Amino acid sequence: MAISIAGLAATSIGLILAIVGSALAICALYLVVIVTAALFDRTRGAGSSSGSDLRSLIVVVVPAHNEEHYIGRTVRSLDAQTYPHELFEVLVVADNCTDDTAAVAGAAGAQVMVRDEPRLRGKGHALRWTIERVLGRPSPPDALVIVDADSVAEPDFLARLVSPFDAGAEVVQGESLLDEDGTTGAAMRAAAFLLVNRARPAGRAVLGLPAELSGNGMLFSRRVLLEHPWTAFSSTEDIEYSLRLRIDGISPAFARGAILRSAPAPHARAAEEQQLRWEGGKFHLARTQIPGLLGRAVRQRRPSLLDAAFELALPPLGFLAAGAVATAGVASVLAATGRVPAWAVVPSGVAVCAIPVYVLVGLRAGDAPRSAYASLLRSPVYVVKKTGKAYRFIRFRADSWVRTERPRD
Repeated sequence: MAISIAGLAATSIGLILAIVGSALAICALYLVVIVTAALFDRTRGAGSSSGSDLRSLIVVVVPAHNEEHYIGRTVRSLDAQTYPHELFEVLVVADNCTDDTAAVAGAAGAQVMVRDEPRLRGKGHALRWTIERVLGRPSPPDALVIVDADSVAEPDFLARLVSPFDAGAEVVQGESLLDEDGTTGAAMRAAAFLLVNRARPAGRAVLGLPAELSGNGMLFSRRVLLEHPWTAFSSTEDIEYSLRLRIDGISPAFARGAILRSAPAPHARAAEEQQLRWEGGKFHLARTQIPGLLGRAVRQRRPSLLDAAFELALPPLGFLAAGAVATAGVASVLAATGRVPAWAVVPSGVAVCAIPVYVLVGLRAGDAPRSAYASLLRSPVYVVKKTGKAYRFIRFRADSWVRTERPRD
C-alpha cells in the first residue's frame, strides 16, 4: 500500500507540473507562431507614403501633463508630416499643468486647450474631456488621433495611420516604439517595444487577427467615439478601451510604418514605474475582465472574445520566462531523483526552448538593430530582478495614476 500511495503521489505531482508547464508552453508557442507570421508581413519594408491621395480630416490630440521638456519637439514632428497640412490640426491638451507646457506647445505651432480639473487626473479623463469638445464642434473631424506628449512622429506617420482608415478600418493602431540612449537597459526596453508593438501586431494582422491598442498612435473614427464614448480611466486605459471595443464587435487594424518614437525613462526607477503601470494594470484587468470575456464568448458564441481573453491572460515575457525555467528546473530535479515521471519535464521544457525562439524571430521580424540582440546578454539578470518584485505587480491598483518621471522632475 505504501508503494502504491507513493506512486500515486509521484504521478499527481508530475501531472501538476505537466499542467503548469503546458500552460506556459501554450503561451510561448503562441508567441512563436505570431512572430513567425510577422516574417510574411507584406507591408514590412514598404516605401513611405506621401499622403497626397488621402482626404480625411484629422485632429491629432496630444494630452500633456507637465511636458514642457518634450512637447515642443513632439509638436514640431507632427507639423512636419507629409499628410496634407490643410487636413489635420495638432491640438495639445495642457492637462492640470503647473509648468509651461501650454506656452511651449503654442510657440511650437499647436492649438492649445487648457484643462484644470485636479480631482479628475490622468490620461483617460483628459481624453474624455477633449473628445467631447472636439466632436461637439460645428464641423467635427472625420477621426481623432492620440499621440503621447513625449513622442516624435516619423514624417509619414499620419499618412500611414490614416491609410487603413480610408480603406474602411474605424480604429487603427500605429507603432509605438522606444528610442535608445546608449545604455543596455534602454536597448533591452526598446527591444521589448519592438516585440510587443511591431512584431506581434504585424503577425496578428497577417493571421487576420485584430490589433491591441497600445495607448500611443491610436486613430478612432468619429462614429466610433460618438457611439462608444470614452469611459476608460484606469492606468491602462488603452487596454481597457480596447476590450470594450472588442466586446462591441469593433476590431482595430494595425498600421505598420506609422511610427512614433518615445524617449526612454530618464533612470531605472522611472522605467520600473512605467512597467508597474503597464503590467500591473494589465494584471488587474486580466483578473477582473477575463471571467466576463469567457462568459460572453460562450453565451454569444463569439470566438473573437476568446482571443481577447487569451491576449489579456498572456503574462509579461519576464514572468513567462521565470515561470518556465522554475517549473522545468523543479520537474527536472524531481524526475532525476525518480520522484516524478520523466514526462513531467516535457511541457515546461518546450516552453523554455520556445521563449528564446520567440525573442530571436520576433526581433528579426521587427527589423531590430544590433543593440537589441546585444542587450539579450543581460536578460537573465533582468528576469531575476523582475521576479523578485512580482508582488508589486500583483498588488498594483489600476485605478491609481502613476506618472513617469521626466528629466527635470
